[in-house]
Amino acid sequence: MSDEDAIEKVLRTLLKGFAERDAEVLRDVYVEDADWTNAFGRTLSGREAIVDYLKELFADPNFAQGEIVAEPEISVRPVGEDTVAVKTYTQVKGQGTVEGGTLPVRHNHSLKLLARQPDESWKVVSEIYMDARQEVTHVHPE
Repeated sequence: MSDEDAIEKVLRTLLKGFAERDAEVLRDVYVEDADWTNAFGRTLSGREAIVDYLKELFADPNFAQGEIVAEPEISVRPVGEDTVAVKTYTQVKGQGTVEGGTLPVRHNHSLKLLARQPDESWKVVSEIYMDARQEVTHVHPE
């Protein structure tokens, strides 16, 4: 399998896991000591902690209300011979809050660092999510 195909397989598995709310399929995409931070600042270390948290998250009815609006935008950039950075952008609508409200459409960005493993597979080493904010703190002059 080519590197491009192996990296694409990891990304497809991530998308499938989130779309189908199946954390178990994500077990093979993370290295054992991966780190992960969501858009709300929750930081986890280790594959087992990440998968356990995602199981809990996917079972939560507020999270489950969210729907991906369109195909995610994905860009892959080589960082080294055995490392790539992957940026994604996804819009999610309808996600509930614990207070009973609904979040506005989330403009979710992520940055994933993938590394080639000794068996030639690729896995996520580090992943961080953020939501673009609607408030403005700076206007860049055109």
